[in-house]
Amino acid sequence: TQNSITTATGLVSVGALDSGSITSGFGAIDNGTSNIRSATITAETAFVPDANDGADIGTTSLGFNNAYFADSGEIVFGNDQDFSLKQVADGELSFKRNSTSDDSYPALYLDTGETDIAINDVLGMIHFRAPDEAAGTDANLSAASIVAKSEGDFSASNNATSLHFRTGASEVATTKMIIKSDGDVGIGTESPSVNVHIVEDASEGTPTFAGATHFAVQATASSSDNVNASLISGSAGVSRLFFGDKDDEDIGKIEYNNSTNAMSITTNTVTAMGIDS
Repeated sequence: TQNSITTATGLVSVGALDSGSITSGFGAIDNGTSNIRSATITAETAFVPDANDGADIGTTSLGFNNAYFADSGEIVFGNDQDFSLKQVADGELSFKRNSTSDDSYPALYLDTGETDIAINDVLGMIHFRAPDEAAGTDANLSAASIVAKSEGDFSASNNATSLHFRTGASEVATTKMIIKSDGDVGIGTESPSVNVHIVEDASEGTPTFAGATHFAVQATASSSDNVNASLISGSAGVSRLFFGDKDDEDIGKIEYNNSTNAMSITTNTVTAMGIDS
């Protein structure tokens, strides 16, 4: 036991050092493989490992609770500081690839650790919520989500996956639009029958579409349901529906002129019929 030590070539402590402080100029403390324990540790410059990739923050059984960073704080990854995460404004985060080389870009992976992907397994989700909304109940549920879901068992030759876009009204967000693995898009249906399939309601049934049908709008809630398709142009503009091939996009067309309230039908680039107001 010693109240103060002003000079010591070597110092060996048996047991723990008691309360107090170690002032600047003390030099390095080499604690071997033992631990240094304190309620609060203050660093004026940095905490560093003894070598690159030489130490962890926490362990598999002793994790830290919270980490706090200042407005200018930055988390940097890689031996060459390739990637950084930082706040750029209140409520905004920047994920940045720091390399200035050509074709340097950031990439974000959402990886599942599952080893046997089956049909309808979720590979990843992004949720949008307002968990602190004071109204509670529905207001705190997931209001929108983007979900990647498998279309079948994964194998060495298959990773077919659909991307689901979900929104909520008074519910946990449900799928309103889907992009299938083959590129087909369904709005209002998770099983698009053509390349772009918009469904308001299909309670009465869905027909078998011809192979050349690429776009369909369906409203078959009942036998009396109607469906409209609108082309809206300016009050002095023209609305056109084109028909063509690889050599000419508008070799045929139906045209309505809002200025004259006249309609014309063109075939083989020649106006075949006109209907005036």
